[in-house]
Amino acid sequence: MDMSYDVIIGHSLGGTVALALMPFLPKTKETTIILLDPGLEITAEQAEMISDIFTKEVAHVRTADEYMAENNAWSRRDCVLRVLGLSMCNPTDVEATVRDNIPCSSSGLFKNIPPNVTITVLASDPKCGAACRLEHIPRDVERLNVRVLTSIGHWIQYERPDAIMDVIPLPRAKL
Repeated sequence: MDMSYDVIIGHSLGGTVALALMPFLPKTKETTIILLDPGLEITAEQAEMISDIFTKEVAHVRTADEYMAENNAWSRRDCVLRVLGLSMCNPTDVEATVRDNIPCSSSGLFKNIPPNVTITVLASDPKCGAACRLEHIPRDVERLNVRVLTSIGHWIQYERPDAIMDVIPLPRAKL
């Protein structure tokens, strides 16, 4: 099947997946990849903490109202979808996913960005629990842009969807 994408967005582990799949993109089509607070380098200790947090969340799913009270930047829809997503997970699957993919070292995937691909990393504020550490993103790589969103936590797509829209290239009208 011949498929291509103008924009690919990956959040957290999904950002690492997007980087890993980059070599399979069509070579002749301009593509923008936007990574939302990707965890690029995760140690075994960090993985254990991540597994514990998500396993507990999946085992004891809170209500949408509880998420809304805790995350005032999230919409009701965001909270309902979070609850739905967690309800569909199995704690054993969460543990296996972390166990099978950690420790994780994905910074090297930035080294071979194809000429038709542009990557933007939107990183959360380290003071707000960022997964992405700036020291894990290589410097001076062509077609790689990095932006830290101050006062924004890991859930950029809920807290600042406008920041995502700002980096999506829109077709320009021909005058």
